[in-house]
Amino acid sequence: MQSKESNCARIMIVGFLIIWITMAITMGFSFIDFANSWPDWGPGPHPSLFIWVPFAFAGFGFLFLLFIIIGWVRKPRKIGSIQRDPVVATQYDDTPSSSIQESGYREPTVSYEIEPFCSQCGARMDSELVEWVGPLKYRCSSCGYLHKAETKYL
Repeated sequence: MQSKESNCARIMIVGFLIIWITMAITMGFSFIDFANSWPDWGPGPHPSLFIWVPFAFAGFGFLFLLFIIIGWVRKPRKIGSIQRDPVVATQYDDTPSSSIQESGYREPTVSYEIEPFCSQCGARMDSELVEWVGPLKYRCSSCGYLHKAETKYL
């Protein structure tokens, strides 16, 4: 599920980047004025070597702003269909439903597995002969011991 940003957040991001770019360009031009007033015999390297730094910051801000705006304007890509494992065989319930027809997804069938033999008396267990007490509990037909069935999704 994708969350949408509010317009307020977008306006704040664009505003911040415009202020960033404006400040960097302003600093660049003021740095040019400073470098022009620097005497050639001054100490250390001449400031004109570093004039490009504020303009580089402005350029990065502009590129960042451009990429953000393109990302907002561009339509979201469709994510491809989910790939199912072809080896796994899945049985589905064949009852027609409008939600199945709309989405194409069907819920897997649920089965309950019982133990082949009773753990108390050793009698053979059959899912049709046992007495089901609840959705996950069944009673042995020989001794009456309660067992818990295992849920298995097909």
